[in-house]
Amino acid sequence: MLIKAASALHRFLERVADASGWLLLVLMAVTCVDVVFRKFGVVGFPYTKFQELEWHLHTTIFSLWLGYNYVVNAHPRVDSYTERLGFRRKAWIELLGCLVFALPYTLVLVWYGWDFVKTAYVFNESSDAALGLPYRWIIKGIMYAGLWLLLLGIVSVLLRLIAYLFCKQDADLRIGSSASEV
Repeated sequence: MLIKAASALHRFLERVADASGWLLLVLMAVTCVDVVFRKFGVVGFPYTKFQELEWHLHTTIFSLWLGYNYVVNAHPRVDSYTERLGFRRKAWIELLGCLVFALPYTLVLVWYGWDFVKTAYVFNESSDAALGLPYRWIIKGIMYAGLWLLLLGIVSVLLRLIAYLFCKQDADLRIGSSASEV
């Protein structure tokens, strides 16, 4: 049951990441247009809006892939301390890391993040630049959604760790620099 729930979360996070992959094409197009228009000095082109759109797209892609990257172990980590340890010991360290660091930190961000979005919406926050993008609450809302996706990713990893450590099940763990060693 734990593995089924973890797999369902994994599939959901994978679908979100896959569905948002097309944003890379949009980001590439926006960046190319911005660079070409700057190179040729096109007058009247909204350079500020295009630059802000670039970082909004970067933030959106990062946020929507955050949970999936955690589940597939694509996040940065320092394995030099654990590379010589057995897989079971690595799993215990991962469990403690999730419970002591990742989960509490993400819960605090989720708890306070909503006010971050709500305040931007209530005050109709927009870019500090006069010619910048309006509706800053949209990108803040996407960042907030990314925190929820990260939380789902942490829960998925925790469920697999619990199944592996306490129920002695093959949980297809992706911890450390290698996959499950059963």
